[in-house]
Amino acid sequence: PLRLTATGSTDLTEKEISQMVGRVFLTRASVTLRSDILDSPDVFWDDERWEPKYGAIYDYLDVADRVDLLNMRLDVLRDLLDVLNTQLTNRHSSNLELIVIWLIVVEIAISLGSFAVDHLLGAAT
Repeated sequence: PLRLTATGSTDLTEKEISQMVGRVFLTRASVTLRSDILDSPDVFWDDERWEPKYGAIYDYLDVADRVDLLNMRLDVLRDLLDVLNTQLTNRHSSNLELIVIWLIVVEIAISLGSFAVDHLLGAAT
C-alpha cells in the first residue's frame, strides 16, 4: 500500500497478485472452514465434565472475537489485492489500446503509401 500511495503504481505481476489472493483465501478457509477452533473438541463428547471449563477458557480468550478480527483483516487484504489486480487489468487494457492505435496508424500509413504509389505510377503512365 505504501508504494501504491507514493508512486501510484506497483511492481507486482498478475501472477504474484494471484498467488497472494490464493494465500489469503487459503488462510481464511483454514481459519473458518477447516479448523476446529470455533467448535467444541470431540473429546467433550466422551467426557462432558470438561466442556464448561473449555467454554470458560474459550470465552476468556475471546476466541470468536479474535477469529472475527482475523477475518476482517483478511478482508482488508483481499480488498487491497483486488485494487492491485484492477490496476494491473487497467494497465494491460491501456497497453492493448495503444497497440491497436499504433496498428491503425501503421495501416493508415500503408494505405496512404499504397495510394501515393498508385497515383504516382498512374500519373507516370
